[in-house]
Amino acid sequence: MADPVLISTKEAIENILLYPPSGVEVKLKEVAEVIESEGPVQIDREDQVRLIEVTGDVVGRNVGKVTDEVKKRLKDIKLPAGYFLEYGGEEEATKESNIQLIIVIALAIFLVFAVMAVQFESLVDPLIIMATLPLSLIGAFVLLAITRTPFGATVFLGLILLVGIVVNNAIVLVEYINNLRRQKELAVYEAVAEGAVLRVRPVLMTGLTAIFGILPLVFGWGEGLEMLRPLAIAVVGGLVFSTFLTLFVIPTIYTTVHQK
Repeated sequence: MADPVLISTKEAIENILLYPPSGVEVKLKEVAEVIESEGPVQIDREDQVRLIEVTGDVVGRNVGKVTDEVKKRLKDIKLPAGYFLEYGGEEEATKESNIQLIIVIALAIFLVFAVMAVQFESLVDPLIIMATLPLSLIGAFVLLAITRTPFGATVFLGLILLVGIVVNNAIVLVEYINNLRRQKELAVYEAVAEGAVLRVRPVLMTGLTAIFGILPLVFGWGEGLEMLRPLAIAVVGGLVFSTFLTLFVIPTIYTTVHQK
């Protein structure tokens, strides 16, 4: 074959020599027509499907929001038959990591429930304690919405952290009520009323200590703490709601369940 450096014009391509089995030299133009046209310099494939990549970088904005805007602008575009759009890069990686983190959160909730079931030797009291988790999630989502914090991997890490923190106050409260019923042989309502009053200070001290301890991360005070800010916001929002509502919701649920 001719030197690739010389094959730079149409004439050079037409004059490429072919050597058929007969041994006679034949030029390419004698057996084919060479036409000049535009085409891709490189053909990429994924899963045996031809692929055209359009890439871009996002600076100073959230990747998820930019992707949503791109999807809105492209949703009305009618593509030819056989063509379709797929979004990859950071968007694809974020979705995969979010799915993995959801699995981790579910596993963490299950493990916490299993440990409490062994501790209390019951399934009822752990279920009552787990009622604090929805309260914490509501608080986390509300504060994230107020601060307009994007939902990302660091927020998921904050939710995982919440699973272990918010059940602490409920465990302390339920265990104390159970002790009052066993030791003083109080009725359910009396034990709940006395336990809720006596555990206000410990519950508030535990919750407020954690909240004020993580506040520097919420405001981003310190070098390089901006990445942890969504985590801190999720944790603080969850703790605020769960700490104060635990004192009212858990006693109510406990009374309703154990008086039946």
